[in-house]
Amino acid sequence: MKHYKNRRRQFLEEWEQSDISNDYIFSKVMAQPQLCLQLIKAALPRLKIKRVYVHSQDGLSTNLDAKDIRLDISAYGEGGEMFDIEMQTIRPKHLMQRILYYHSTMITERLYPRESYGEIPKTYVIFICLFDWYRLGNSFYEVNLVPNGVNELKFKDGFVSLILNPYGGMTGCSEELQDFFDLVAGRPAGRTNFVREVKYAVKLAKRRNDWRDRYMLVKDWVQDRVDYAVEQNTIAVTDRVTATMQEKFAQQLIKKAISTEQDYDSLRADLIDFFDANFADKMLTKYYK
Repeated sequence: MKHYKNRRRQFLEEWEQSDISNDYIFSKVMAQPQLCLQLIKAALPRLKIKRVYVHSQDGLSTNLDAKDIRLDISAYGEGGEMFDIEMQTIRPKHLMQRILYYHSTMITERLYPRESYGEIPKTYVIFICLFDWYRLGNSFYEVNLVPNGVNELKFKDGFVSLILNPYGGMTGCSEELQDFFDLVAGRPAGRTNFVREVKYAVKLAKRRNDWRDRYMLVKDWVQDRVDYAVEQNTIAVTDRVTATMQEKFAQQLIKKAISTEQDYDSLRADLIDFFDANFADKMLTKYYK
């Protein structure tokens, strides 16, 4: 019972300290059509859309055998455009493959069997990451289909992917997007009406007891399964419990270092202080990607 109370206290503290970078808060706040529209226009000012229809935490599956996906924010433009907006807090192994799958799943969801390929809707996948995916020092990456590097011939009718982060150079970013990046990164923000509205929406969201309880319930459910998996895998060998806890702690340190752009050598030194050089290098090889 004490363990359970401590866990609930931890989850409650996480909720109270959460902000727009929390994917649950993000999905609740950006489910408001006007805020979602403003974020899309901030990221893609060339789009001339006036209205979007939003689904929060929307599940998509093309068929019974296909891999299910759950989108943070799924939105539909008035012209048939489809948008997926994700808050990505942990650096995954296959981000581009995931983005391509999201595009294909959204298209399959909307393209009916007797329609021609010319009816394929324009799809936009926007990932807001707490890391610089390409490590090139930019905050804004737009990925398009470009034949042989000839930018003038890039495919302009959909399949646009944006990989954004708040830690790089912001040349070319709109004022609203720069202000939003500051908010995501925990820097002083609120210069634009859009971000002031987002900050207020976050404050209101955190007052919702039903959302707080749902967040804690999901966290509790996940933690139960983590604890069970650890118990099943380590119950016979106590040393493996220690190893699992050490690896989890190392992973958290690396995740935090990546999000704050701590340099590699400094991070390695911190890990060696906690563990040893061999373990530090093993964890960096596994998680620093």
